[in-house]
Amino acid sequence: MLLFLFIGIAAVSVLWEIYYKRVWLRGVDVKLWFDADTLYEGSRTRLYEVIENRKRLPLPVLEVGFHTKKELDFADTENTSVSDYIYKRDVFSVLGRQRITREIGVSCKKRGHYKVSDADITTHTLLYRKSYGVGIETDAAIYVYARMTDVSEIMTLCEHMLGTLQCAKRLYEDPFAFRTIRSYTTDDPMKAINWKASAKTGGLMVNTFDSVQSQKAMIFLDVSDTGILKQEALVEESIAIAATLARKLLKQGMETGFAFNGADGAYMLPSNKRSMLTVLERRLADFDAGAGTGSFAELISDERQEAGMLSDDTLMIYITKNPDEAFFDTLGKGARKHMALAVCPVLRGDEQTAKLCGSVNGGAFGSRVRVLVKEVAG
Repeated sequence: MLLFLFIGIAAVSVLWEIYYKRVWLRGVDVKLWFDADTLYEGSRTRLYEVIENRKRLPLPVLEVGFHTKKELDFADTENTSVSDYIYKRDVFSVLGRQRITREIGVSCKKRGHYKVSDADITTHTLLYRKSYGVGIETDAAIYVYARMTDVSEIMTLCEHMLGTLQCAKRLYEDPFAFRTIRSYTTDDPMKAINWKASAKTGGLMVNTFDSVQSQKAMIFLDVSDTGILKQEALVEESIAIAATLARKLLKQGMETGFAFNGADGAYMLPSNKRSMLTVLERRLADFDAGAGTGSFAELISDERQEAGMLSDDTLMIYITKNPDEAFFDTLGKGARKHMALAVCPVLRGDEQTAKLCGSVNGGAFGSRVRVLVKEVAG
């Protein structure tokens, strides 16, 4: 009798495993998504896991696994392992016709583009005799933009230099900024005559317009870190300065351009379009130092400027942690055409670099080149 009992139990177990293998995935839907598509470094968000079982058969054990870059800090560290990536596997017990939603707090410690990849679900039969798994598709991703940093001193210098530039350059009339009508003088061009007003008054009258001066800035960012001792803190501060400065300049309605020497760098001419900031911030979020960098000296060469791509009224802003005499010579040559502001992040206590940068102010280039040193804690 016991033999038949064991045979029966074994048969039922085998049949159950065959049946379970065929039907466990039916009606099962697993979705992953972040609460926000974009946010800034240092912010918090949530990752949602939604598991739905639309059939009556329960799933005693269902594991949901995925991995992403380790710079995302999950509040729930249970069933989590960290190496080059962070691997997370959550375990659920799902009844028939049940929907489970789990929220996981996430801290975004570093800028970047984070994607949930290699997501899968796994289930186990009774007594964990066998397991079945399948990969799932997910488009859960989030852009973490470079953090905001203090650029108040930089903005003050920018406004001062732009003000000087406006005073030094002859203002021109904006044909769309109509001001009033006045009597004709011999210095007025014929195209300015308002013939309707002249007919009414019996004398020649001309239109006058407000004089305006466009404000433009071009930001050049150096992200190279080729020394033996890596200075990631200075690179990240340089990126934060460039991003914050661009946000503030564009918010003021100033036409702003951007270029940097990442492996997949960009050269965007000054513009005040709304899409400009989004493109800039995403390019910086995508930047990976491991992919390499190009030459900053070539990036800031005068070739594109000589081609007329940047007008004379453009303020050139250079952000680099690698200032040297060759860099300042390049600025001096360009200063004949454009005013330039160099922002140099340095480690606190680096007196040699700070002294080199400070010697440029008030030197041979006069007020057309200014250098600002920003100390960064190591």
